Amino acid sequence: MGGKTGFAIAAVLVAVLADAAGAATTRLDPQGTVLLDGRKVFPVVLAKGPEPETTSPAGRDALDEVVEAGVNVFKTGPASRPWWPEDIAAAVEYDRAAAARGAFTWANLATLSDAEPGTLKEGRLREVVAALESDPSRAALAFWKGADEPWWAGTAPSALQFAYCLGTSRGQPSWCADKPAADDEHLWVTIQAPKGTPADLAPYTPVTDIHGVDHYPVTYTAEDPDLHEVGTWTGTVASVTPSGAVWTTLQVCASGSSDPAGSGNFVLPTRQQERYMIYDAIINGARSLAFYGGNLDRCWTAGDAAHGWNWTFWDTVLEDLIREMNAASPIAHALVNPGSTRRLSSNELTTQVISRQGATEDELWVIAARQGAGTEPVTISGLPERIQSGTVYTEGRTVDVRDGAFTDSFGRWDVHVYRFVVPPLPPPAPAPPAQPPAAPAPPVQPTGSVPATARRPALCIVPNVRLKPLPRAKWALIRAGCRIGRVRMVRSTRVRKGRVVAQGVRAKSRLRRGARVGLLVSAGR
Repeated sequence: MGGKTGFAIAAVLVAVLADAAGAATTRLDPQGTVLLDGRKVFPVVLAKGPEPETTSPAGRDALDEVVEAGVNVFKTGPASRPWWPEDIAAAVEYDRAAAARGAFTWANLATLSDAEPGTLKEGRLREVVAALESDPSRAALAFWKGADEPWWAGTAPSALQFAYCLGTSRGQPSWCADKPAADDEHLWVTIQAPKGTPADLAPYTPVTDIHGVDHYPVTYTAEDPDLHEVGTWTGTVASVTPSGAVWTTLQVCASGSSDPAGSGNFVLPTRQQERYMIYDAIINGARSLAFYGGNLDRCWTAGDAAHGWNWTFWDTVLEDLIREMNAASPIAHALVNPGSTRRLSSNELTTQVISRQGATEDELWVIAARQGAGTEPVTISGLPERIQSGTVYTEGRTVDVRDGAFTDSFGRWDVHVYRFVVPPLPPPAPAPPAQPPAAPAPPVQPTGSVPATARRPALCIVPNVRLKPLPRAKWALIRAGCRIGRVRMVRSTRVRKGRVVAQGVRAKSRLRRGARVGLLVSAGR
């Protein structure tokens, strides 16, 4: 790009951003879902993504390509030094690029997160916050990153109080040491290592808004990595985070990905492994997902090196998985509706299952992930009994449901995601016709002679006919002064064919004479 052309485009970009409405504001809803300018979002984060002004192997603008697939947040800032001037300039440039594409950023303040009042770190922290918030690109700034793996690093929660208070205006008033806060519009994210106990990690919850964990089980030396550790550690952090705001960072590439002997070889997760880890994290409480290490050259091919990012992993694994769960995907509404989560039952101990409501009240999503060895049929139960079938998301097939349960085949590290539509409840039975006026009292009968009409009850007192054969159930209802309502046949594994599974009116209910009582009758297995 020529100098004059570049300056002209930059000037236009700044002018466009200046017209945008203020800084982005992030908050949490009562279930720990991120609210970005009031909208529920599921952050899908690249930590880090490709650099601005670079291209993908397909020749497209790099940021355009990943944003179009569904990435909505990019990590910015230095990992190990306390924000030199060039780091601030690079972060502003990234904010501008993200804002131009409707995406957001997560500024890494880890090296400043233990600032103390009156120190150089406090001054630098204020400088960074002011620089990012004074530029028109502040519309892209969404999150601050706090301390990196503080428990494992031996950083006490008390050492993080001042920076958290200064950066968010939250925490105990004394934490700001009578100094004005630098920001109150963005959430603070603290990521733990997969180490320690719940009791070790819980004290860090008050000094962050979002509590997270990073775990990268696929390593060069691990012959059979335990991918479910991702879900286990996500659940551990969730157990000490009352807000439910949990962030899980998954791997692209990390220090354990390459050959420790220095051969230059490396290993990355397969598509099946990465997909399992994504849904394992969601099942166990993740409200945000980050993908770490695309910028680490230890896991690059020659083609990746030419474009400055791990496009091989993107093209073969990550792109399709992000499209599967992005904000425009069918499952998007379920991802930002964790308050509707229910644990479903499975007959196989290594299979975890949850359900969530989707875009409408009658749309139900079920996510099931299995860690056990081999391939097994797994029966999942606990669905509304009115459901008869559902579709398997991204797999182009269906499953049949009976009595609220269905069976599907699962291999090790398999994930199946199901979409069901709950049929409406059947309409209530029509009211019985009005009864004719009571007949005049019959003449007095001789002793010992009682006419049949006098022996019929004046009310319908509903008998208990559950488990009775249908003919006996009908006769019992008639004798009790009731009428037979709608009789429906249903499949049942517990009640013998031809016997009553359930009755429409509770036993011992007192109804007007001739009231109808519906029956559900077993059709067998």
